[in-house]
Amino acid sequence: MGSRTLDRYVGLDFLLTFVMAMVFVTFATSIGAVFKVMDLIARGVPWVPIVKIFLYSMPTSIVMAIPLGCLVSCLLIYGRLSDDGEVMAMQTLGLGLGTIIRSTIVVVVGLVILSLYINHEVEPRAHLWRRTEQARLRSVSPLDLIEEGRFFHITPQVTMYIGHRRDDRIKDVRIYDSREPGLVREIQAHHGRVYETGEGKNLAMDLVNARINPFSRDMPKAVYVDKWALEIEQLGQKGSYRPDEEDARSTELWASLRNLRSEYAELDEKDLAIQRSFILFEINRRSAMAFSSLALILIGIPLGIRSHRKSTGIGVALSLVIFLAFYMTTLLAQSLVKVPAAQPHLLIWLPVVIFGALGIRLVRRKD
Repeated sequence: MGSRTLDRYVGLDFLLTFVMAMVFVTFATSIGAVFKVMDLIARGVPWVPIVKIFLYSMPTSIVMAIPLGCLVSCLLIYGRLSDDGEVMAMQTLGLGLGTIIRSTIVVVVGLVILSLYINHEVEPRAHLWRRTEQARLRSVSPLDLIEEGRFFHITPQVTMYIGHRRDDRIKDVRIYDSREPGLVREIQAHHGRVYETGEGKNLAMDLVNARINPFSRDMPKAVYVDKWALEIEQLGQKGSYRPDEEDARSTELWASLRNLRSEYAELDEKDLAIQRSFILFEINRRSAMAFSSLALILIGIPLGIRSHRKSTGIGVALSLVIFLAFYMTTLLAQSLVKVPAAQPHLLIWLPVVIFGALGIRLVRRKD
């Protein structure tokens, strides 16, 4: 059997295993969507919108399933080849490890290209369609409009930022209120409480340790108060959903980034930098998740060869441990979005670079 035939055999074996792993991983990552579907069925919702919601959830699951499926497949395939002595036999024939894994790399590069398209174009649209379909099935609560860790237009005249929210408790609150013509009032508060009023149509806030600047037309300066009540009316609607950055394709996010000053004219430079940081992070997160497949197989191949275990369960467990470490590093970068100076849109690439470099080093040692 020639080197080219062996190369194709390994690549085909990897591809077939990847398809099976994708089915398993996609199902596992879709558990949340399955529970939502069951809840809708229990409430007597017609089956057509239920099917739509489930299908629109698939791209979100696939975003995570492709890199994890690649890692699982590498550990299983190369662990079996090593355990059966086939890797050693191919190296005895004069084949370097680079030649043995060449077809696998080609397949994964194709998957990276596919992931880039899904992550940047398909998944944001599917996210929008899913949220829109869900909104059609129920009345939208004003509390559902709150987004954590980013600026968002809750109405055309009110821009809001909520650092943290747990149930009805909120912290790190910043609000730009321009409902009064010719006056933009900036409201900051350390913490507070948020709830619904007006039979679920209005959003009310009780803020603690608040700063209002300017306080009023007659008092155009900052005023500090122990408590401040705020109410925004007519937010709860049936059948409508207000899109946010997660629903925008990356081309739209780049356009928003270029027009950030006009879209958020009321924000000061500090808050504008936070919003810019979030958009840059979202764009880079989508690309980093796509390239993570390549980084994970580079570390998965040598670890699979080293394992020398016949247990499939060990391969799957090792995959989950590696992917969890990768994902936790990604979450660390995401937690720094509110600190633009930390460059979180570049830090999101850190796990890709680290795992990729470590994988290349391990592959060279195995060669």
